[in-house]
This record gives sequence, structure tokens and C-alpha cells, in this order.
Amino acid sequence: MKSYIKSITLLTAIILFVSCSSNNTVFNGDNGSNDSETSQAVSEKNSETEKTDGAIMGSVIAPNSEISIVASNSEEKITGTTNDVGEFFITGFSEGTYTVKIKTEENNNPEQVFEDVTVKIGEVTALGTITVASN
Repeated sequence: MKSYIKSITLLTAIILFVSCSSNNTVFNGDNGSNDSETSQAVSEKNSETEKTDGAIMGSVIAPNSEISIVASNSEEKITGTTNDVGEFFITGFSEGTYTVKIKTEENNNPEQVFEDVTVKIGEVTALGTITVASN
């Protein structure tokens, strides 16, 4: 008797799930719109969430210094700075390979250079923690 009740309960749950989901486009149900409206809505949603740039992030240890960060390739140059705790997150990069230069306003500190930094659309390239110290 118990297995019969479990079977009926399970069958009822499946039927309820299928009937509720028949109006859901995930299950290709008819929700009152035609296929062209559905595909247009999906296309618009995808274009809204499609990533169009990449980013570079990291942190810089350079006590009492103003930091400037310049990333460049043959086509573009993007600049940024760190926040109060030395972290940076710079967006707006096209896909490609960049040279990233990190320097302080103090002339006695060496410039840190990162060659061949690869940036991909929709991804963040992490440079890690960079220490810029006096000679």
C-alpha cells in the first residue's frame, strides 16, 4: 500500500511539473508567442549580457606614492590608477596582447614592465601584487 501511494504521489508530481512547464520556453512550450518573437527576445537578452571588453587587475605596494598604470598595444593606450589601498581594476580593453607599465611619481623608483599581457573579452587578467620600491 505504501509503495502504491508513493507511486501515485510521484506520478502526480511529474504530471504537475510537466503541465506547469508546458508554458515555459525552456521546454519549447507555447507561451502565446510565436517562434520569431521568442528568438528575437533571446537575441536581445544575449546582446545585453554579451561582454565587449576585457580587464586587467592587481595591486601595487609603493608606500606614500601616486601610482600610474599604462597598458598599450599597437592600437590603443589605456591608463589607470590604484585606489587608496593600492588595488587597480582597469576595464575597456579590446582582445589582444599589451605591455603594462606601472610607475610611481617618485623618480627614484624603478618602473615595473609586464610584456605580453594577454587580455580576452569577458575575462580579467590578474597581474598579482607588484612591489615598487626604491633602489
